[in-house]
Amino acid sequence: MLIDVMLVAAAVAILWKTADWFVEGAVGVAVLLNVPKMLIGLVLVSLATTAPELFTSLIAALRGYPELALGNAVGSVIVDASLALGLAALLSSVPLTVDPGIFRISACAVTIVLCVGFLLVLNGVLGRVEGGILLGCYLTYLLFLYRHFRNARKQPNVEEVVNIAESIPWSRVALLFGVGLAGVLLGSELLVRGATGIAESLHLSPVVIGLTITAAGTSMPEIATCVAAALKRESAIGVGNIIGADILNVCWVAGASAIANPLVAEKSVLLFMFPCAMIIVGAMIIMMRRGYSLNRWNGAVLVTLYCVYALVLFLFVSPPSFH
Repeated sequence: MLIDVMLVAAAVAILWKTADWFVEGAVGVAVLLNVPKMLIGLVLVSLATTAPELFTSLIAALRGYPELALGNAVGSVIVDASLALGLAALLSSVPLTVDPGIFRISACAVTIVLCVGFLLVLNGVLGRVEGGILLGCYLTYLLFLYRHFRNARKQPNVEEVVNIAESIPWSRVALLFGVGLAGVLLGSELLVRGATGIAESLHLSPVVIGLTITAAGTSMPEIATCVAAALKRESAIGVGNIIGADILNVCWVAGASAIANPLVAEKSVLLFMFPCAMIIVGAMIIMMRRGYSLNRWNGAVLVTLYCVYALVLFLFVSPPSFH
């Protein structure tokens, strides 16, 4: 237990600093490529920060733990939309703002993929064909994003994201982004090991570990990046990362894992985690749609929703065993 606690403490220290570098690198990429920061968050940053979820779910699926793989993917959606965004909104000195056009596309996308994923897995199995459908949904979403960005650049009042005075060398951007990402992934791995060890010492059930501890652990890159972005007043990067990660967790993480090995889960668990994800993501979208921002009150609501979800899961859906 003591070693696990030390791992968690070391992970938090690593994440705290390297997430800051990662955000700086992401901002530099947006500036040098002349694209909106939220778009970088939605695509590039989210692809990088969902690597732990992808590797964890793939390994779990291949080793014969399909419920853990699916629970990690959907649980990460819940953690991202509630805990990550909620903490960022609470800790930020200003409301978290988003690009309205990109947000509308992404909000529709995350709602659709959650519904599609739920329908595909209602029979208790997410097979290889269903996994391919989810990957196809992600490619369609990227196409819509690309068309929106291409059309937006033709408008005379499009947001100018390049400031020559702020330009920095590609080498520095690459170093910040690369070292920051490596540190975030390393810190996340340490956190997962430490948190899982603590959970097992407390005799928590595998379902609870997958939907809470493992999901929160593998979502730590998103949490750290979102909070760091909020503290640096780069909310477009952080919010884009979260929404992009939610879409990736359903389409990419669950989809790729299902292609590697069909995912199965008990219907009682599916009927709990997917509706919870829909409710929490829906609440996030509704609050953000009003003014295209999230304030501290909204953040408190999201964190509260996560606490209620974890409490219900722990006490009623899969209570702990002390044998």
